[in-house]
Amino acid sequence: MSRISSAVISLVLIILLSVFFFLSPKFFAQRAANEKEVLSKLVSKRIESLGHSLAHASFVEDAIIMGEEANLGEIIMRLKKDEPDIKYIHFTNKNDTVIASTMANIVGKKYSSNLGKSGRDEIQEKNGTYEGAFKITVGKTQIGTLYLGATPEVPHIKVATSSNPLVLVVGIIVGLIAFFITFSSGKNLEAKLIENINKRQEEVFSPKIESLKSEQENAQKKLDEINSRIEKAKEELRKLNEDYEARKQEFENSPVMQSVEKLKVTEAELLKRLETLKQEEQNLKNEVALLNQKREEVHSALEAEKKEEKNLHEKLDLIKKKILHLETPGK
Repeated sequence: MSRISSAVISLVLIILLSVFFFLSPKFFAQRAANEKEVLSKLVSKRIESLGHSLAHASFVEDAIIMGEEANLGEIIMRLKKDEPDIKYIHFTNKNDTVIASTMANIVGKKYSSNLGKSGRDEIQEKNGTYEGAFKITVGKTQIGTLYLGATPEVPHIKVATSSNPLVLVVGIIVGLIAFFITFSSGKNLEAKLIENINKRQEEVFSPKIESLKSEQENAQKKLDEINSRIEKAKEELRKLNEDYEARKQEFENSPVMQSVEKLKVTEAELLKRLETLKQEEQNLKNEVALLNQKREEVHSALEAEKKEEKNLHEKLDLIKKKILHLETPGK
């Protein structure tokens, strides 16, 4: 674009700005709304940058993997102290259970949020509060989620609602200044603001990151020592198992053990014979009981026959007496 075209466009813009400043205060209201939207985007980018810095920090990943909730609590305390705009911070594990938070009453409980359900990092603004959900991953595996809420102060721009002749003059001056400033630095304004915010965050977090890296190195050394002890213990346990198996094999092959096995077989055979004898004894008892029952029946039959024989003898005697009686009168 040539300088003449730029000048013409600048003149037209200045005239239009002056007219709108004088006749339509609503134009400034719309511009204020746009500037507020830009500020809102900058705040969102700041929250996003802070969330990504925390979620991708190695000391946060290590603390979640090692189950060091105390380190996460210390990180939360430092952030709350350095960033007063932060409203809450929640760290959850892969099961959405809160393991560290600014709210002690929800630690250990399931955390439910509409953010992060799409599988991507999300930020939303609601009633002046910016809320974000950031995945904490190791490689491609998600090990937890960072939930961050902040209520930053966004400046409010007030605009006059009535026309004023002075506004026309001031509008032309302000329009010229604003045009040249916007023309020269408008494209890079947002990038510079983001760069300054990131630089400030780096200045704030660099000492903390170095301190946490040092703590991480110490923890790694301790972990290496513990792993070394575990490997030694495993080696000793393996040797003990080998010695135990050798002694067990030797014991099983010894004459004493073989004799014991033979005794066990003999004992099993004796027990089997004993069971057989018990069964035979029971059968004999049943037969004896049956014979006793038959003997009792025979004895009862004999008694009945004896009674019948006695009755017959008595009848025979009676008949003899009757015969004798009948013979006696005939004489």
